Amino acid sequence: MTTPRLNRIPNPLDSVEDIMYILDADLRFAFVNAFALALWGRQEHELLGKDWRDNLPFVPSPEVVATFQHAVHTQTRTEVETFGVSHRGWVGIILYPHEGGLLVHVRRLLRNAPTINDTDLDALTGCLTRQAFLNAQAFLDLPCVLAIIDLNRLKSVNTRLGHSGGDLHIRQIAHGVREVLPPGALMCRWGGDEFVILTPGEDRQRVEEALMASHARIPTPFPGVRAFSEGLTVWSPGTPFERAFALADEQLQVQKDRLNNAAPGDWDVLAFVDFSKRLEALNEPDAIVQHALDSLLDLLDFDQAIFATWEGPHHYVTHTSVRAGVRPPSQLLNVPITIKGLTARVQRTQQTAWSTDYPSEPDTLLSALDEGVKSAIVTPVFSQGQVIASLVLRTVYRWQTITPHMRKVVELTALRLEHALELHRAVREVRSTLESGLLTLGIVLEVRDLETHGHTLRTAAMATRLGETLGLAGIELGHLREGAFLHDLGKLAIPDAILHKPGKLTPEEWTLMQSHTTSGFDLASRIPGLSSTVLRVIRHHHERWDGAGYPDGLAGTGIPLAARIFAVCDVYDALVSERPYKRAWTPEAARLEIQVQAGRQFDPEVVEAFLKHQLG
Repeated sequence: MTTPRLNRIPNPLDSVEDIMYILDADLRFAFVNAFALALWGRQEHELLGKDWRDNLPFVPSPEVVATFQHAVHTQTRTEVETFGVSHRGWVGIILYPHEGGLLVHVRRLLRNAPTINDTDLDALTGCLTRQAFLNAQAFLDLPCVLAIIDLNRLKSVNTRLGHSGGDLHIRQIAHGVREVLPPGALMCRWGGDEFVILTPGEDRQRVEEALMASHARIPTPFPGVRAFSEGLTVWSPGTPFERAFALADEQLQVQKDRLNNAAPGDWDVLAFVDFSKRLEALNEPDAIVQHALDSLLDLLDFDQAIFATWEGPHHYVTHTSVRAGVRPPSQLLNVPITIKGLTARVQRTQQTAWSTDYPSEPDTLLSALDEGVKSAIVTPVFSQGQVIASLVLRTVYRWQTITPHMRKVVELTALRLEHALELHRAVREVRSTLESGLLTLGIVLEVRDLETHGHTLRTAAMATRLGETLGLAGIELGHLREGAFLHDLGKLAIPDAILHKPGKLTPEEWTLMQSHTTSGFDLASRIPGLSSTVLRVIRHHHERWDGAGYPDGLAGTGIPLAARIFAVCDVYDALVSERPYKRAWTPEAARLEIQVQAGRQFDPEVVEAFLKHQLG
């Protein structure tokens, strides 16, 4: 080896053909021998007085740095083994105390790994086991090229050749790959049909060429299908292994998808089918969206799920779901957020955007980075050809490989949401048209009955608010409102002479007047689309809690809840309204009468809610 010209007094250590250098108490170079200078391609004046960690031709691992710091502090002889980038192999480092600092001796070891026991090797392939491989990482200096290889169609190989033939196939691939790997590479069997390789340095092309060469050496049981697929990335200093693994795995999954090998497992298909059925069975938009978010977390192993509606340059988070133990997203509900990053890409392309390594993306959300978001998918949700919302899945403090299969599942979910929300919108429009017609009919009934103008609208609105207070929602509230519109439909069958009689009705006339509940029920039953709840309000809104009402003498909770709710609202509005046969009561007097009738005419719980929330 050629020694660089040194303008200094020769040192006996210059004749040693190992790396030798001296560090002072602050771990700064005080001397570097000729062998090290030649190997590193440096001049002595470039190193003397400089910090050891920042001036090596590579970044030492945290474990090696810790060992040096311990040795200089304790001034004890210490040995450590690591992978030397300059040597392209495993080296032993001996640290000797020297005038408060360290004399460092680095020599190449005649082996390619730390001490390996039989238990550290996979019995089938001879590669490192997963745990032994993870342990060996502590001896590596970065950068390294990380490669993941996954056997194609191993299940079909086992079916065709039997498990012994499948084992032979695995061994052939493992041996074929190991034979072409650069010196110093580590290879482990990560799983049943997956291997992980670490090669010193950052020459990714060199590793790619080696793997391509192995394809020509390894027999494949299926014509036109390579024995394995691979994904590669450079694992750089300061980067967690999990991040590098996720990036390499993403490349692997893209390649497998192109080879039509990335079909989901049976459990994925069954889970998604069940998820879709549940989604279709829900009626309310909020429930539909929330179920979709909750299910996606479990289906695809994410930590946060978000649904955000779009309006112009902003989007608004309306629903979230998080895995147990994970903090919710920091975005406040229904607060405008400027569209940027992955969401801006979705807005521009109208297609799914994703990132396995979100922090490396340009124009990221600072709030997402602060939360520790590492991987994310954003998928558009359409309505009538326009993007109206986005589905967002994120992992927190861990990297997740975004596979083509994951993207397909999220996109299918967005289509399901689009269909379910469109169906709900169409149903809502139909119901709105129906309600308009029913309200018109109710107003016509008001005119014929000489009731105060607005009675139908007031009681319907009052009953809706009271129903919400008592826990009704969505379609149930709609049915209650429709029942309010039609509650007196049966009065169409009552003669005007009885309906408009100013005096007291005879027993026969009163019996006929009471029949408006059953007549209305019969008439409404002929109107298509009316629910049983609507029909029950019409029939039973004159039943009494004590059983003395009509037409069926129902009592207590035997009276349908919607009818119990409407009865309170109907009587209250009648009391506070002026009629030809009476003067209007004050609201205070009417509420007092409602309270007096609790447990007699009305359900006590309904009365309590009515009075507590001052709905009258």
